[in-house]
Amino acid sequence: MVSAATISSFFVNSAFAQGSAIIGGTPRPDATAPGTLGSNVTTLINYFLGMLGLVAVGFLIYAGVLMVTAGGAEEQVTKARKIIMYAVVGIVIILLSYTIVTFVSSALG
Repeated sequence: MVSAATISSFFVNSAFAQGSAIIGGTPRPDATAPGTLGSNVTTLINYFLGMLGLVAVGFLIYAGVLMVTAGGAEEQVTKARKIIMYAVVGIVIILLSYTIVTFVSSALG
């Protein structure tokens, strides 16, 4: 039987070297600490990227409905394919942007 201590040890985050970094005798501020400008900007950018992701998924759904209801009209199918292509490119750009924001915020703090 597995004890509760063993199970809870999987969920405990180990924190080593959490002191402030000292450069030249003065502590370096953490740019991504809660409530700082860096943290607030990162959070705002992440929310904005999430909203853009929802818009892109909405365009994918719209294009899918447009393609299904085309009824053989080639111009509607072509329009739907363009929308799908642009939405997928948008999602890729959004994911790359999120990766860049995450990397920069972790590099700063």
